[in-house]
Amino acid sequence: MKKADPKAPLSLVVHVARLPQAGMPLRLDTTADERAGVAERLGILAVNDLAADLLVRRWKRDGVMVEGRIKGSLDQACVVTLDPVREIVDEAVDLIFVPETSKLARIEPEGDGELHLDPEGADIPETFRGDTIDLGPFIEELVGLSLDPYPRAPGVEFSELDTDPDPSGGKVSPFAALGRLKPAGG
Repeated sequence: MKKADPKAPLSLVVHVARLPQAGMPLRLDTTADERAGVAERLGILAVNDLAADLLVRRWKRDGVMVEGRIKGSLDQACVVTLDPVREIVDEAVDLIFVPETSKLARIEPEGDGELHLDPEGADIPETFRGDTIDLGPFIEELVGLSLDPYPRAPGVEFSELDTDPDPSGGKVSPFAALGRLKPAGG
């Protein structure tokens, strides 16, 4: 299959016109190269395992609904020691796609000119152009959103972190550093 985005490490192309009425189950099993590409794009140490089990079906008139789960394991660097920290990914997938020309793709501002979104409400539908949707980048995005932003090895704590610019307790002048840069006798 041809990738929609040649830079994206994952590709799972769905042909919208060929979707059966009851939906189509899809499974994405990643290769070592794909997992290495995802790790590089997410800036993490490694993606050890990554798979997605999805059900893709028609939604409303021209839309597509994708439901399922993404599972895997990955390694991130501990924010304290930089040692690898294993993280398990188990994320639900619940995406809706509509053609970019659909009224559902446009959000209208309220009377005050502002867009009001419910943070607890349903996500805004994604858009697609043409007859295909590449689910690979969306799977990668969901994995990235599931990451712990501050992974920490078990039992590790920050210790003796000194943020005081003048440990002697005196007042620090912002011009003191500039004075040290001034050449002698000048």
